[in-house]
Formats: sequence, structure tokens, C-alpha cells
Amino acid sequence: MKKNLKKALPAAFQAPPPRGREAFLQQLAYPKLTYREFLLSQLRYIRKRIWAAAALLVVLSRLIAFPAPSPEGTAFWSLSAALPFLALLTMTEIHRFAAYRMGELEASCRFSLPQIVMARLSILGTVNFLVLILLLSLISQVSSYSLLQILSYTMVPYLLVCALCLWLLNRIPGSEGIYACAAAAVLVSLFSIISPHMARPLYTQPYLKGWLTLWAGCLMLIVLQIHQFIKQLEERQWNLYLTK
Repeated sequence: MKKNLKKALPAAFQAPPPRGREAFLQQLAYPKLTYREFLLSQLRYIRKRIWAAAALLVVLSRLIAFPAPSPEGTAFWSLSAALPFLALLTMTEIHRFAAYRMGELEASCRFSLPQIVMARLSILGTVNFLVLILLLSLISQVSSYSLLQILSYTMVPYLLVCALCLWLLNRIPGSEGIYACAAAAVLVSLFSIISPHMARPLYTQPYLKGWLTLWAGCLMLIVLQIHQFIKQLEERQWNLYLTK
């Protein structure tokens, strides 16, 4: 009886479809911002430390490549160890709204909270991708490693930190998640510095397939965790509406 009543109530009190909704919205005097303009407007909200870190990595790679007496020496692995911190800055920038309790404010904007986060994630992802491509092009000119090896040895630490940070942020809310991401970045960076000297055979051609598998696995995990992250944002936004 109760189950039938619960099913009947929504049908009995269902609101009729709106009439003239589009015409009414067209009459409202609000700034009609395109998505492209919205995407560009998000550039001003990204902190300058992100751009500074990207520029620093480019300068570091330039110093390694020209001149480069030992491209596979300490400087090369230092660059690989620095990339996890670029990933950390990117993830903390994406998660900044949660760390500073900005969810309610951003949820009240014209664009939804998931749209805002995806816009910033797209901007940061594009910038980081361009920076990484530039790094690879500079290092490949002077390195005896193949392009796939350089791609693996430099990108795997970066992608691994991105995947770990997203996984942690999906499970640890607030600033505690940021601290966990920092710890993960430090561990991966230390591994990038120590392993070339302690486990040199891992960086030879026979192990390249393993590196590429790890690279692909990190990408898959990042996609899955981004999907879960956006889904949690939508649930949080719905909870905010319910508590008002």
C-alpha cells in the first residue's frame, strides 16, 4: 500500500511542462556569455604559480639540452623528478574550491560546478600537454634514448601522480586530500631520482613494454577518476540544493 502511494504521489503532483520558457529566457537581460568566452575567462582564476612552474620546467629542460654533456645524467633525472610536482600543482588547483569551501559560491554561477571544474581542467591539461611536448622535443635532440623511452621515463611519474591524486581526492575530502597528494608526489619524485641509480636495468630496452603498459594504465585510471570526480561534484551540488 505504501509503495503504491509513493509511486502515485509524484505522478499526482507532477508540475506541468513550462510554456514559453525559451521566449521568456531570451527576454532576460543577462550577459549571454559563450562557452568559449567562459573558457577564456577561467584563465584569470588560475594562480600564477602554475604558469611559473611550467616556465621553470621549460627553462630547466633548455639548460639540460643546450649544452648537455650527459643527457642521461643527474640533470635528466632531476627533470623527471620535477614533473610530479607540476602534476601536484595542477591537481591542487582543480581541488582548490573544495579546500577553501568554495562549492556553494561556484554552484550559484550560471555555469554549473562540474562545468567550471572541467573548464579549468581542460585549460591546465592543455598547458601541461604543450609544456611536456616541448620538454620531450628538447631532450630528444640530445639524448641517446629513443623517443618512446624518453616519453616513458618522463611522463610515467607525471601521469602516476595525476592518477594517484585524483584517486586520493575522490576518497579524502577537504585539505586532508591535498596533504595526501603532496605525500604521493614526494614519494614518486624520490623514486624517479633513486631508481635510475639503484635499478638501472629497468631503464633499458627490454623493459620498455612494461613502461608503456604502465603509461597506458595511468591514462586509463586518470579517465576513470576524472569521471568519478565529476560525478561526486554533481552529487555535492544536488546536496547543496537540498539543504537550502
